[in-house]
Amino acid sequence: MPDIDLGLASDWPDGETHGRIKLVQNRVYPTSPKKDVAVVSPNSIEIVVNSGFASSQEQCKVYFTTHHGSTKKVIAVLDSEGNLSIAGKLTTEKRDLGF
Repeated sequence: MPDIDLGLASDWPDGETHGRIKLVQNRVYPTSPKKDVAVVSPNSIEIVVNSGFASSQEQCKVYFTTHHGSTKKVIAVLDSEGNLSIAGKLTTEKRDLGF
């Protein structure tokens, strides 16, 4: 599948200047044929909820989910007031968080 090129996003001369959605090599299993999805931007990435300007915003949330086996788990929720709820605990260990 080709990248979805969203067009020129920056006039900065270095690096990727376009916004893209693309498939990238899996970082945990680099020899796997399975790919990860990357949202790429030379600037920021904005996630928008309530684009219909509803006055009742209980449903306007960003859910961060993962699967544990066949079970889908919500690992975090960001609501329309900026409250971030995280399942589990926040760790401050000094360790390499790289792939």
